[in-house]
Amino acid sequence: MVRWMYGSMTRGVIFSCVFMLLLAVGYLRLMNAISGEPSHGCPRAASDLRQSALPGRYAGTSGMEIDLAYDRPGAPEGQASFQVRNWRYGDYEHGDDSSGSFDGSGSWEYEPRSGVEGMQIRLDFDEGPQPGKPAPISFLAVGSDGGRPVLFDDVDPDVCPDIVMNKSG
Repeated sequence: MVRWMYGSMTRGVIFSCVFMLLLAVGYLRLMNAISGEPSHGCPRAASDLRQSALPGRYAGTSGMEIDLAYDRPGAPEGQASFQVRNWRYGDYEHGDDSSGSFDGSGSWEYEPRSGVEGMQIRLDFDEGPQPGKPAPISFLAVGSDGGRPVLFDDVDPDVCPDIVMNKSG
């Protein structure tokens, strides 16, 4: 093997090939960083987003939507409220989506994630989930995609989330 590496191919050619490969990989990573796209392909929790950047409409998987707001009509003054449409129950995590979805509303809080870096939104449902069904998805990690907030269900940090919700408008 040593003879092959140094006999028929010079060190300069090998060095040039390795250098060009590293240059191409570096260029791709730089373009991902400039564009704001995650180089790993999955959203990551962020801790640098202000709570004031979060209100708005988010749309995601299977027609799921959430509207985050402050002082929505009917909510106590100063309280952050939300409304959801086609919201999933927590059993989707195991590939079982037989519980279906629901529409609902409640209040939300922006808080640090427990035991891991980043921030999350905790949803406290006032209405919507049906009795006897699995618990609804009630925690969403907060990330950023090109400077815009992204909400996602971070079930397993080693796997890309099934639910990623992008802010519209």
